[in-house]
Amino acid sequence: MFFSSRILALVMLCLLAPGFVLADLAPIQIDGYFDDWAALTPVLDDSADDAGPVDFGRVWVANDQDYLYIRFETEGEVQPDEQQNMRLYLDTDMNSGTGTYFNGIGAELMWEFGWREGTFKPASTSYTVEQADIELQMGPTVSNTEFEIALRRDAIPAGGQHLFNGDTVRFILRDTNSGDVAPNSGSITYTFTTGTIATPSLALAKEDPTHIRIATWNVKGDGLFDGGSAEDAQGRMLDAMDPDVLIVNEVWDHNAVDVRNKIEQHLPSGAGEAWYSVMRDAGNVIVSRYPILQSWEVNPGYRITAALLDLGEGSSKDLLVIANHWRCCTADEDRQNEADSVIGFLRDAKTSGGVITLPEGTPFVLGGDLNLVGWRQQLDTIITGDIQDEGTYGSDDAPDWNGADFTHPRSRQPDDRATYTWRNDFSSYYPGNLDWILYADSVLDVHNHFILETRTMTSATLTANGLLIYDTSYASDHAPRVADFTVFDPLAPVPVVPNVGAARLLPNVPNPFNPSTELRFELDTPGSVELNVYDARGHLVQSLVAGQFAAGPHGVMWDGTDRAGRQVASGVYQVRLVTRVGAETIIKTQSITLVE
Repeated sequence: MFFSSRILALVMLCLLAPGFVLADLAPIQIDGYFDDWAALTPVLDDSADDAGPVDFGRVWVANDQDYLYIRFETEGEVQPDEQQNMRLYLDTDMNSGTGTYFNGIGAELMWEFGWREGTFKPASTSYTVEQADIELQMGPTVSNTEFEIALRRDAIPAGGQHLFNGDTVRFILRDTNSGDVAPNSGSITYTFTTGTIATPSLALAKEDPTHIRIATWNVKGDGLFDGGSAEDAQGRMLDAMDPDVLIVNEVWDHNAVDVRNKIEQHLPSGAGEAWYSVMRDAGNVIVSRYPILQSWEVNPGYRITAALLDLGEGSSKDLLVIANHWRCCTADEDRQNEADSVIGFLRDAKTSGGVITLPEGTPFVLGGDLNLVGWRQQLDTIITGDIQDEGTYGSDDAPDWNGADFTHPRSRQPDDRATYTWRNDFSSYYPGNLDWILYADSVLDVHNHFILETRTMTSATLTANGLLIYDTSYASDHAPRVADFTVFDPLAPVPVVPNVGAARLLPNVPNPFNPSTELRFELDTPGSVELNVYDARGHLVQSLVAGQFAAGPHGVMWDGTDRAGRQVASGVYQVRLVTRVGAETIIKTQSITLVE
């Protein structure tokens, strides 16, 4: 087909017209970081100084099959959900005669960010709507000069009326304090790109059973002891997480032993295993499969506990874990004290003397509900070591051993690009990233990591992991954050694995089997042996032996049950033999098959 010069001229005229936007299909992740926007061109550049502290700058727009995404800049630092008067006017039917009229458009949705509510006016009737009605996401959750939002394209805010009815929308940003608008005149028009962007599902299992799995979970007001459907959901969640170390927030009326016993109930210890726990402040409990060597209350009067864990004979290092539950909401001064005190504690730990002295290169992980919903200085402090009250907490100090910032995995939910850990559909507050894991990456590598939010999982992922769709919301108002780590020594030589065959894992008999099989191994010299069975997801199913064995052949029966004594399903399982002979550790694995 050939275009006439007149048609071509008309096409070019449309493309060059003010406010016309070529659509962008993009996999945006609402996390307050903007590298996923890097390939997109701003649809507006209002970089000239205008009135007021907000002073809108550049604006970007994108979409996928589920959401409309808008990114915008402000000259001054503002909070995303309060203490400001920014508005979005969104015209979704392209008719200036319907909706809330402003600057030449009729907005079906007029959203007030600082008041966390909006007016939805699809026809003559106006409705007051909140974030859950339009499935609004906004990042970051702390103050900033740049923001990204997502609006659900199939949302039905009120009155049975859809928010979006066509493939083209137009919008205006406005600050009612200063009167600044973006654009300065007219509006931004955007046409959706058709197409689908797949979100790959994340596996919940460890990539390697030897990884150290750390999880943090705010259980909402002693929720571990609520019983009923909440406890059923918590049990399924804990089984899917299967942590080695768990930070539990909001333990108000129970103690460390109570929490340890509850975790033992859901995740029974196997042979040679035990759960350990500590509680040094008024609300946090650290539960660990590794023995707890020492513990400290980091800042008396606040909710911060540190514990040093013994990683066992297979590691030359201990692990420092710091549990946090910082003050909420507008308590910025308290949160700043909490952030300052953690950096001061780590500076003390890395230097001789004081409350705590760690060997150089000791790995440390910080986790918990940091309640980062106010001014971003608290986040900057905990990542970079920029202490604000140096008179009380000492001088600035970069957290990592090598003088670098803390690192944090930018986790998402298993089947969704969403990154919030807190969501309450009956609250006006936006879903937010409140729960964090930060670590020293000079001595720790991160592997699999995710946010365990069941409401955004596919049915296949839920079924594969023994979960139900509302488990996260029944269990708490926070989703657990999970990350797997390995410890390394950047100064140590790469170990050479001896090829002496000091331990062998022999074929089990019978294989396939039902209901039981003999797992066999052979040692050339006496040594310490651990023999465990894992499922296909890498979850520990059964611990069979843990102790000293003589040289020669050995056999151990497995009856096909898990650590709670329940018969496991048919399928392929992994047997893992860990043998320690002197300073050498030898690991052997093989697959076995249980049939119906």
